Amino acid sequence: MFGMHLSLVDIAKHGYLLLFVWVTAEQLGAPMPAVPILIAVGVLSATTQLTFVNACLIGVLSCLIGDSVWYIIGKKGGFKVLHVLCNVSLEPETCVRRSSKFISHYGRYSLLVAKFIPGISTVAVPLAANSDISLLSFFSFDLLGGLLYVSTYLAAGRILGARIERISAVANSLKSASLLLALLAALGIIAWRFYERRKVRSAVARISPEELRTHIDRGENPYIVDLRHPLDMLADPRTIVGAIRMTPDELSARYNEIPRDREVVLYCT
Repeated sequence: MFGMHLSLVDIAKHGYLLLFVWVTAEQLGAPMPAVPILIAVGVLSATTQLTFVNACLIGVLSCLIGDSVWYIIGKKGGFKVLHVLCNVSLEPETCVRRSSKFISHYGRYSLLVAKFIPGISTVAVPLAANSDISLLSFFSFDLLGGLLYVSTYLAAGRILGARIERISAVANSLKSASLLLALLAALGIIAWRFYERRKVRSAVARISPEELRTHIDRGENPYIVDLRHPLDMLADPRTIVGAIRMTPDELSARYNEIPRDREVVLYCT
């Protein structure tokens, strides 16, 4: 808890440090949306409490640090890395599937916009590390993507801050409160995403690997569908014996192939 003597203006003085820590944490996989913080820092840059160029450099540096860490870990850890990231992701049910489809379709160019897309941004770097994207292409496009991501939201905040400056009656209060409002907005996003995550998990019937093995050993012959994207198979090509390979899109188109008299088990990354 902050003491009563600590004003919101004092918080603004630590804007660079907060920006660096928050964006780096987001890029390292923490479920902490950085957009509200970037916009708030952009607002403060319009009021001369922070500078736009310095904030942009710090934000891009944070992106590069986080992405470099995950590129190295992704190269070495492969599938296990994706499993960990999806467990902490705000959208774990779709993060790998959407990212695999997106990266395989757009290749290195996907890194330019991946950070703007919730769910995809979480695992885009480890997936890119295990695809055919070269190291030079990865860092070039990741740098441009980080610059685009950071500068876009900083610019949005700066435009907002410039408008606030013209409203003298509320300018001081809004300038000093911008970072606190950003923190509250980020926490609100996290709370909503976790609520949605719990709602999805409670609505879907689940079976553990051990339970599936028991069904197979008993000779119950469940109909098993492997929903992984071909790009995911590069990291871990293993599959359950007898499983049918389909993508989620194919599952909708080939539903007539699914038997009605057997237990159906779907699994993905």
